[in-house]
Amino acid sequence: MTPGLRLVAGADGVRAEGDKEARLGHALGGHRLDDGPPQEGVFAAWEWDGERLLVRNDRYGMYPLYYRADTGSLALSPDPLSLLPAGEPAALDHDALAVFLRLGFFLGEDTPFAAVRALPPAATLTWTRDGLRVTSAAPPVPGPARMTAAEAVDGFVELFRAAVARRLPAEPYVIPLSGGRDSRHILLELCRQGAPPRLCVSGAKFPPDPGADARVAADLAARLDLPHLTLARPRSQFRAELFANPAQGMGTLDGAWMLPLLAYLRRHTGVSYDGLGGGELAQNPSIQLIRDNPYDPSDLPGLADRLLAAGRTGRHVEHLLGPRTGRLWSLERARARLVPELARHAGAAFPLGSFFFWNRTRRSIALAPFALGGDRIVIHTPYLDHALVDHLASVPHRFLIDGTLHDQALHRAYPEHAGLGFAAAVPQRHGPHLFAHRLAYLVRLLTHGLSAEPAWWRSPEPVLPRLLAAGRGPGAAPRVSRLQPLALYLLQLESLAAGGTGRRSP
Repeated sequence: MTPGLRLVAGADGVRAEGDKEARLGHALGGHRLDDGPPQEGVFAAWEWDGERLLVRNDRYGMYPLYYRADTGSLALSPDPLSLLPAGEPAALDHDALAVFLRLGFFLGEDTPFAAVRALPPAATLTWTRDGLRVTSAAPPVPGPARMTAAEAVDGFVELFRAAVARRLPAEPYVIPLSGGRDSRHILLELCRQGAPPRLCVSGAKFPPDPGADARVAADLAARLDLPHLTLARPRSQFRAELFANPAQGMGTLDGAWMLPLLAYLRRHTGVSYDGLGGGELAQNPSIQLIRDNPYDPSDLPGLADRLLAAGRTGRHVEHLLGPRTGRLWSLERARARLVPELARHAGAAFPLGSFFFWNRTRRSIALAPFALGGDRIVIHTPYLDHALVDHLASVPHRFLIDGTLHDQALHRAYPEHAGLGFAAAVPQRHGPHLFAHRLAYLVRLLTHGLSAEPAWWRSPEPVLPRLLAAGRGPGAAPRVSRLQPLALYLLQLESLAAGGTGRRSP
C-alpha cells in the first residue's frame, strides 16, 4: 500500500487522513527529519504532529515525493496519481508536457499535472492551517575546480572507495550487474573491500538491444568466481509499459524492461546497489549529443531547439499532435520552459552534464529503483555520495568532453580487468527480429484499444489514427517505433486527466 497523507483545515481544526508519519528510502545516519544538511542516502520523510506537517528529503531529491496544495488542504505521496481528485478531471501542465514529449523527462519540479509538484532537492516543506512553505537547501551548481587530469581520476577512485566503504552490506545480498561501467565499478569495489555478493543478476532490454549486457556481465562474474543469473525480459513490451507508466507516476517512458529484475530483487535480497548518477556525472551517455551541441550561454534558445529536436522523439512527436495539442504542447512552449532550466547550469563545470544530472537522472532514471522497485529493500547509491558528487561535478569540462573519465578510473583502480569491454560497444540488432517486435507492439496497442479501452478510439485527439498515419512514407519503421510508447503514454494520460485510474497489473 502506497503511503500518503491528506490534511484538510476546517472550522473545528485540521482533519488528517492517511499516514501521519512516513520514513521512505534509506538514510545512512541520523534522523531523516533532523535540521541541518540532509543525511547521506536517498530518502524522504514526513511527520504530522497535529498542528504542523514537516517534510524533508535527500540532498538531490532523488526519492520521488509529490505534493498538492489547495486552499486549506495539502496532500502528499510518493505516487502523484493518488493526489488527483478521484473521478474528476485533472488539469494538465502544458508547458511541462511540451518538454517531456520531446526529451522524455520532466524538468525541475514539473509533473504532467498542473496542481501536483515534485518535492525539490534538499527540501523542507512545512504546512499548517495558515499555509504552505517550501524551501530547498540544494547545493549550488559548482564551477570547475583547479585540478589536473590525474587528480580528477585519482579523486574519483579514492572517493568512490570511501563511498562504498560507507555502504558495506551487513548481510548476504544480490547485486544487479549490467555490461556497463557503473555497476561494474560497484561490484569490483565491493569485492576489493571483501564484501562480494552471493549472486549477480542481469536483466534483458527490449529490441533493438543486442543482449550484450548479460553476456558481458556473465563474463565479469566468471572472472570473479561469482554466480550469475540472467532474467528474461518481459514477454510484451506493450504490457510492461502499460503497467510501468502509471506505476512511475507518468514521469518517464523508461524503466519497463527492469520489472523482472526489480521483482527478483524484492523476493531475494534485503539490500542491493544501484549505479544511479554514475553515468551522468562521470561518463555521460549523451556525450556525443553534448559534443555536437556545445553549451553556448549566449544562444540558449538555439541550444534548446537542438536538444528538443535530438530528444527521445524529436520532431517525430508532431505526427501525434493535432491542432489543439499541437498548440498546447508546441515547440515554442517547450523552448520557453527549457531555456531557464538550461540557464541554471551556466556556471557549472560541465553545464550539460549538470543539466542532465539534475533533470534526467533525478526525474526519470531514479523512478525505476525507487518507484517501480518499491520500498521493501535498502538500495545503496554510492555515486550519490555527497563528497563524490561534489568532486565529479567540479571536474573541468576538458576532462569530461572526451567521454573517458570513468574508463580511466576503472583501469587505474582495477588494471586486471582493463581488457574486458563494455556492452555499449556492441551494435544494436536490426532486421526481421526487430520488425516483428515492433509489429507485435503495434498490434497489442491497437487491439487493447478495441477490447479494453474503446474510448481510445473515440478520443477528441485521435492518437491511434495519427500513429497509423505515421507509418506511411520514408523512415516509417523507426518513426513508428519511437512513437508507439509515446502514443500509449498519451492515451493513458488522457484517461487520467478525465478522471480514470490508469492502473494495471504487472
